[in-house]
Amino acid sequence: MSAVVVDNYKRLGILTRRNTDGIEFEMVKDFINFRRKIYKEKLDRSLAIFLEPKINNAYPDIILVEYDPSSYKIWDKARTQLELFDLKVLNHIYRHNKVSSSALITELSICYKDLLFSLERLYDSGLLDRADKKWIIDNRSFFGVKKIEAVEAKIGKWDDVFQQALVNKNFASKSFILTKRKSKPDDEIVSRFTEFGIGVYLFDDVKFIKISEAKKNEFPINYISLYINEWIGRMINC
Repeated sequence: MSAVVVDNYKRLGILTRRNTDGIEFEMVKDFINFRRKIYKEKLDRSLAIFLEPKINNAYPDIILVEYDPSSYKIWDKARTQLELFDLKVLNHIYRHNKVSSSALITELSICYKDLLFSLERLYDSGLLDRADKKWIIDNRSFFGVKKIEAVEAKIGKWDDVFQQALVNKNFASKSFILTKRKSKPDDEIVSRFTEFGIGVYLFDDVKFIKISEAKKNEFPINYISLYINEWIGRMINC
């Protein structure tokens, strides 16, 4: 059964915002139940659903994360101590395959001392190795997340929901907005979402309909994608 994360993993650093009762929140709860019911779990696929998790200074309404549980069987406890800064360094190495310490300092505009401590934490976590005096990720299977779907729920307020859905594209493989059928956006607004690769779900108080598919983004996208990957590992192992 898929897990829903509200405030039950604070001890692992997964923070969520207190929900405000109302029409939007009821729609969000119905959508989560809908997605849980239609999801078909497999041996190599499970689903975690985060309700308003804190990511930097934002709180996306819903994040659905599909992952392969086997990717987290090898888990060093040191990974639980990794911070966002460490994952920024890890993401840079992930994208460049082989990176020297001097290149990391220059390209990330960080000081040597901070980098040294970060590399030590990543190395102790079993995520980094060294080859030809450069840092490498020898085993990329540590990234067990297969897709991240972000859903921003609003009734009206199209500019607000559009801006947050754009922000969500920074870490999600797909970004959607969710709204009520009675406040269906006109064709111009839907075209605007589609132009930026944002999908649209509509709810009529009975069923959810996807009227526009989201564009699938390159994945993992940035350090937040890796951050969410670490959430899953901590939930399974800690």
